[in-house]
Amino acid sequence: MGKLRGRQLCQIILTIFMLWNSLGSEMVAVAGVRSQSEDILCTLIHQTEYPRDCKEVSDTYFASQPASGVYFIQPDAYPEPFEAYCDNDLDNGGWTVLQRRELDSVNFNRTWEAFKNGFGFLGSEFWIGNDKIAFLTNQKHYQMRLEFENVAGLAFFITYDKFRISDEWGQYALFSIGAYSETGESFLEWCPRNEIFSSETCERSCEDPDTCLSSSFRTEQEKCVCVGDFLIQGAACIPRSQCNCFVADKGDLLTHDESYVNSSCTGRFTCRNNHLVIEDLHRCSDDATCDARDGVNICQCIDGYEGDGVTCERLPMDCYDLYVDGIRNDGVYTIYPDGWLNGIQAYCEMTSNGGGWTFLQRRSSASVDVYRTWDEYKNGFEHPSRDHWLGNDYIHAITNQKTYCLRIDLIDSTHTSHYALYSSFSITNEADNYRLSVGSFSGNTRHNAMQNSNNQQFSTHDRDNDDWSRYDCAEGHRGAWWFSGNHHCRRDNSTDYCMANCRYCNMFRDGNDDCVLCADAHLNGVYGEYNENVQGKNIFWAGIKMAAAYNTQR
Repeated sequence: MGKLRGRQLCQIILTIFMLWNSLGSEMVAVAGVRSQSEDILCTLIHQTEYPRDCKEVSDTYFASQPASGVYFIQPDAYPEPFEAYCDNDLDNGGWTVLQRRELDSVNFNRTWEAFKNGFGFLGSEFWIGNDKIAFLTNQKHYQMRLEFENVAGLAFFITYDKFRISDEWGQYALFSIGAYSETGESFLEWCPRNEIFSSETCERSCEDPDTCLSSSFRTEQEKCVCVGDFLIQGAACIPRSQCNCFVADKGDLLTHDESYVNSSCTGRFTCRNNHLVIEDLHRCSDDATCDARDGVNICQCIDGYEGDGVTCERLPMDCYDLYVDGIRNDGVYTIYPDGWLNGIQAYCEMTSNGGGWTFLQRRSSASVDVYRTWDEYKNGFEHPSRDHWLGNDYIHAITNQKTYCLRIDLIDSTHTSHYALYSSFSITNEADNYRLSVGSFSGNTRHNAMQNSNNQQFSTHDRDNDDWSRYDCAEGHRGAWWFSGNHHCRRDNSTDYCMANCRYCNMFRDGNDDCVLCADAHLNGVYGEYNENVQGKNIFWAGIKMAAAYNTQR
């Protein structure tokens, strides 16, 4: 073990050739680090197989200075030797080159791993690697030197007398750089924070980010400018995210007097004098969502509700909702059953029987033909202000959103009024053929004529869903209804008996030997008084000689 006393230079150069190419103007810059100590006692503990840096490479040549080039070095504790470029022509030599930029032949837009391990070519452009720099700079004190050369051939440099970076665990942080010095006549221009040396002629401000501030007054080809994602605010150049009118929720700036509603619609903000001003605060209704419309976030009531989004009111689902809202005149109104966003037209009875009744059917004359197809009964026919059938799809939507009762008003041939009331009423959807469900019966018709229709599917002459195997009730009764198949006279009686007793309006003859009963009520039959020629085809309700029918629900 020996000792050396005196001035010992342990040098690394970071040679950075930075190519600036804009409007034909270029600059080359070189930077380096070197560690030095004066009158420091250095103790040599051991001699490694490989020199630890380029200074030790230089020191091994006692007779002459070695040529600049690629040599193997191995810093303390580094797992294996690696190649490094040693510059022995600069300032007495011994400089370990960490980076070179001169031709723009190597892409420096690289990943973390690439900068960690190094990339490029030692003979041209390269980055030696952060891992290697960390091991190098933590074994001695090093000086960093950065050398620059512009296109005019003028060279200059700057130095920092102590240079060290941390390891990967410390994110290769620049731990120390020491005192700064430069050439006596430096050609290096330092731009203020966030500005760059460029020939770009358009700068923008936080106050008006959409307007280009003309720089035509410049006499220099290049100067420090605030460009890219940086904007001018006062005398400073700052990231646009730090401008006072920057809206993080929007990811952009507001111009003067421009307003913005945030994505949760809880507030509206306006840019005034380069500051965000809160215009109003609110929250969307529980029955609304915050959505963009024409590029603006607004509260919007959900389907089935109306209002400004801050306040939303339920659209009327039926005539009873309109009655509760204060509507007291009979007539046709738009209601919005579940699933019908555009609403449907329905006749509302507001003055009788407590009001709020939604008409499903009206029969008051023979003017409307009710011998219709399945699709016509599905979609409805005729206008609600006249004789009509509202439509099975609509009736299903209405009767499955709440619990409804059904009222049927009847007028017989003597102009006597009757009514039947059912405590509940609904029909299923088309997939189940609009199956009927009615509750308990009350009223003055004396006969619960809908009892045999309960739990029956709807039938039309082109879609037979009754329980008969031989008969088509809709065809025989010349209409459409919830027909059953529970009566078969010939099954239990003689032909003479059946023909003698097949004289009621709710029956029809099948040939000469049977009498068919499909229902005790049928309100979509032929309008008019009963006679032998239209037997079984009339409007009928068991026990009443019918003249008209009104089918409503609430």
